[in-house]
Amino acid sequence: MSDDSRGAGSGPRRVAFVTGCASGIGRAVAERFRDEGATVVGFDLRGEGPDGVEVVAGDVTDRAAVEAALAGVVEAHGRLDVVANVAGVPQFGRVEDIDDAEWDRVLAVNLTAPFLVSRAALPHLRATRGCIVNVASVAGLEGQAYTAAYCASKGGLVMLTRALALELAADGVRVNCVCPAAVDTPLLAEVAPRIPADADRRLLDRLEMPTPGLVSPQDVAAAVAYLAGDAARMVTGVALPIDGGRSA
Repeated sequence: MSDDSRGAGSGPRRVAFVTGCASGIGRAVAERFRDEGATVVGFDLRGEGPDGVEVVAGDVTDRAAVEAALAGVVEAHGRLDVVANVAGVPQFGRVEDIDDAEWDRVLAVNLTAPFLVSRAALPHLRATRGCIVNVASVAGLEGQAYTAAYCASKGGLVMLTRALALELAADGVRVNCVCPAAVDTPLLAEVAPRIPADADRRLLDRLEMPTPGLVSPQDVAAAVAYLAGDAARMVTGVALPIDGGRSA
């Protein structure tokens, strides 16, 4: 985020709204904004978040809860400058094993929820010429086997990002997304047991990054902070890979 997040003598403190702040990428993003001096309000199903972050308990797929939370942010803090849509759920398994409930849940959390949050935040972001940063995935940029619902949701989020960026550019509202590969979070541990026992090894190898290791939540948070800050004032509609060279 920009220098004016830092408080006294440098303009009003910026206010950021971060979904999925209890753990993983969302927690790292909330901590990064907090450490840069912003007022941070988190929104999470568990009602948990880092120290120094105000947290509202709620479901990102619940339109009324989202709208109430954002109205509360503006009422309490007088403004809204940044929305980070981070909350998400994983999916792994053969397409024929995806039932309707799982498909609906993945699309609801990973795609519909960022739309609900962004729509509710828009009047406030127009007032501050603020920005939205969505956490998509490399699965939104390229096909991946055994992740049909996840790819569909994250690909939709990339295109939602680009569509909003164009539509809102004249209002001074920037919209970008980051597209990480495998991130070292609790969600990653949920994926391994879902890999089909007879999965094609060649397809799994496509998921590997040339750079050794995993992406850290802090790596993603740093990219989100850049896109939310003044250094990226002319950047909008971008889907930034954080993938150790996979997309090179």
